[in-house]
Amino acid sequence: MPQKRPRVEILSSIKRNRLLFCPVAIAAAIRGIGAVWLYHLLSLGGEFHTAWMDANPRLIPEWSPILNPSTSSNWLWLFNAWDSLHFQLIAQLGYSFPDYVYLPGYPIFIRMVGFMVGNYWLGGFLVAQIFALASLVVFQLLAEQYMQPREALCATLLMATFPYISVFTILGYSEAVFLFSTIATWYFYKKGQIGTSSLLAGLASITRIYGLAIVLPMCLDIVRSKNYRKLLYLAIPVAFVASWFLFCYASTGDPFASWTDEKWFTSNIDSKDGLVQTILSQALKGVIGCCTLDPGILIAVGLFAYLVVKTWQVDGSLSIYAVTVFASVTSTATNHLALLRFLTFLFPVWLTIKVRNLVVVAGCIAFFVPVTLLLWLYAINVTFIG
Repeated sequence: MPQKRPRVEILSSIKRNRLLFCPVAIAAAIRGIGAVWLYHLLSLGGEFHTAWMDANPRLIPEWSPILNPSTSSNWLWLFNAWDSLHFQLIAQLGYSFPDYVYLPGYPIFIRMVGFMVGNYWLGGFLVAQIFALASLVVFQLLAEQYMQPREALCATLLMATFPYISVFTILGYSEAVFLFSTIATWYFYKKGQIGTSSLLAGLASITRIYGLAIVLPMCLDIVRSKNYRKLLYLAIPVAFVASWFLFCYASTGDPFASWTDEKWFTSNIDSKDGLVQTILSQALKGVIGCCTLDPGILIAVGLFAYLVVKTWQVDGSLSIYAVTVFASVTSTATNHLALLRFLTFLFPVWLTIKVRNLVVVAGCIAFFVPVTLLLWLYAINVTFIG
């Protein structure tokens, strides 16, 4: 007969499950309560409406029959704006200029889930929410390998409710898939499951190209341990990226179509340089103040730079990923406002935050939630937020 589990072990398991459930429950509550509030706020005269319901058929006529504001699915416009529309276009109609800038990780899942549920827009919504909530669970499990369970819970709560992470995992963006795949890559690598880890690294790489950088700490750790055979597994994410280049070449004749299309997108932006290049060019010109550099963005980037450096104290190998992505993003992102979005999804920085006081965390959440709702409102109905 199977032996009964000790009562202490059962109670410990229940407590652990509650800790894992807490951030997920809070994140889900923000989504639910926020959606109800925004739906009523934007229901003028009893009819729900967002700015993107007008912009959609005007900018891309092919989308008009795909989702019409008069359908029963119009509530999904709470979760779609800006780039999320491009992901839907790719999932439903395939790639065409200039959408090669959006890698296929997220659209593939939209296509799969949308086919199963019979609605691609609902599929995109489900994919984003499932990956977003799953990323909180796997992050907390990873954080517990670097800190005490209570500290891991607090770090997860702060990450889960941070406004930019909340908004860009609520909306139909690729951030939720990217966040989950990068965290899970390192988590499963630390658990010794390098095959699963390499597959997830491949997913991260075809969701955002700099996701391939997650293999750097894996490679460094393998070399240090002198277990060189494991390096063969790293061919998996490289193959994922190579397959994307091959697809671009077969479709357009240009294996680097992603960069070509990105240049087209940035051609209408006033600044053509990344943040680092802009700062250096202004310093050389002796410009002290310039409208192209928002002081708030500079302060935020400076804070993340400090946290990136601090990741060395958490895990020397993992810090290589943090430094590489930070350098890549700050030197290539021509839309400086988008840096606030890109840098918040650099998961190692959240491992540097060790807080045990739940009162402090509750105070942060009380501040984060209204900011999240305001940014959400702005994203779907007012202006670009990143």
